[in-house]
Amino acid sequence: MNLGFVYDLHCLLKQSDFSYVYNGDFSQALTDRILSFAEAAVDSHAESTKVKKKLYFVMVESLQNVARHSEAVPNLSQNPSSFFIIQSVKQDYYLTSANSIDKKEISQLREKLDHVNSLDKDALKSYSNEILTQGTFSEKGGAGLGLVEMARKSGNKLAFDFSDINDDISYFYFQLKISCENPAASPNENSLVASKRMHQLMIANSLNLIYSGDFTQEIVKGILSMTEASIQEERDHLLRNKIFNVVVELLQNVFQHADDPESGKEGKTGMFLIGERSDCYVLSAANLLLNSKAPVLSDYILSVNNLSPQMLEARHMEALHTDSPLSGTGAGLVDIRIKSNSKIDFRITPVDKEYSFFTIQVNIFK
Repeated sequence: MNLGFVYDLHCLLKQSDFSYVYNGDFSQALTDRILSFAEAAVDSHAESTKVKKKLYFVMVESLQNVARHSEAVPNLSQNPSSFFIIQSVKQDYYLTSANSIDKKEISQLREKLDHVNSLDKDALKSYSNEILTQGTFSEKGGAGLGLVEMARKSGNKLAFDFSDINDDISYFYFQLKISCENPAASPNENSLVASKRMHQLMIANSLNLIYSGDFTQEIVKGILSMTEASIQEERDHLLRNKIFNVVVELLQNVFQHADDPESGKEGKTGMFLIGERSDCYVLSAANLLLNSKAPVLSDYILSVNNLSPQMLEARHMEALHTDSPLSGTGAGLVDIRIKSNSKIDFRITPVDKEYSFFTIQVNIFK
């Protein structure tokens, strides 16, 4: 993953108070972790209990739809990834999901979605009752009941689109907006386009998870839980432990040592990303850094990258006991180097006269 891409991604997501994105297979266990983490992220931002309840309901329905309705694609070495993103933008919340569907289902699905969007509040309630009393139910769920209930709960129109995967299969993109102040708003086409672009960026860069926002203890715990769930099928026990240990160090580094212009809040602003290539996992973290610290930090990482295993152990003890601006950070960086058994890639990108954007990346080879 190009380190410059992480900063570009940061700029793309900067309009959001937080963004949480997952791209990959949606097993039930993983879906539960995604929901749990998304709830924790929402809890730290949404003030209204009513808004939280709406968000939880819509998240559950969206994730269940993805898990139930994704189609496997014959004759492909790797099946299309499903996708889920939740973003907070100026007191509004956007939830977007994507899953693969048979193109033969598009016409009927589009008809259902258009019909739901044509109904007002009272008509939606009547339609919901009609489905419950007359609708047929399949192994994959109700006859459009989930769509109707999401429209009712959100108070907004449903946004959706389709994108070709091959001649037989398409991605179905579905978005809901939960408005804190302006219910019954029209679908935000720009937001749906941006979410589709994010999905394509994740596929192109082999990314599985992105979190951008404040790093609190609860958020750190949630990311660790998500990481554990997403790599639990990895057969190599030692590799799983190595990945988990390095993720712990990267997250703690952001949580404890990021510089942040907004003083007094609980967490520090930063980013965390997990990607997977055929030969390795790619772990990245990023945060703001005071420009005054940049030269010392850069020199320190370069020196750590040149140390032998024996020298790394000695440097680790030295970093733990040295009283300097890099004392805590230094120990964490050495830990990352030791636990990953790989050199640390990094980039420091100037943002303004006071801050730079510090990106750190580690490859964990399989």
